[in-house]
Amino acid sequence: MENLFNQKDYHAIVLRFNNITPLSQHAWGKMDVNQMIVHLKDQLDIALGNKPAMAQGPVVLRTFIGRWIALYLAPWPKNKLDTPREMNASLNGMIVTDFESDKHLLMMRLKEFINAPAGFAANPFFGKINNKDWGRLVWKHLNHHLLQFGA
Repeated sequence: MENLFNQKDYHAIVLRFNNITPLSQHAWGKMDVNQMIVHLKDQLDIALGNKPAMAQGPVVLRTFIGRWIALYLAPWPKNKLDTPREMNASLNGMIVTDFESDKHLLMMRLKEFINAPAGFAANPFFGKINNKDWGRLVWKHLNHHLLQFGA
């Protein structure tokens, strides 16, 4: 299973971001490419404890089986996932500046994330999860949106 804490998987994700430009168009969803970049950065800010997030979403995701299905078994559907309020463009949960600056900040947060000491903040949907699950969640989230924008 791919995980951001695996060096090979981390480098593959970073390389895919090189294919994302301000002109990249989404294949589904409502976010534009810059909003997607900030949305992903916001997830990392939540994990790193830089951005507080309230518990939300289906309670089943806080159970071992719910988390396991979401992170390791089921593919994520297009246009069907809830977004934490703190990461939601339509709820003003994000601040977008310019593409290059936002992309640079995302890459910096990715480095911070993979080099962070043990222990991340609770996830708004999954609650307190271990580093392995955080690495899987972030990889799966990045992959989902990279596919959305053709990378």
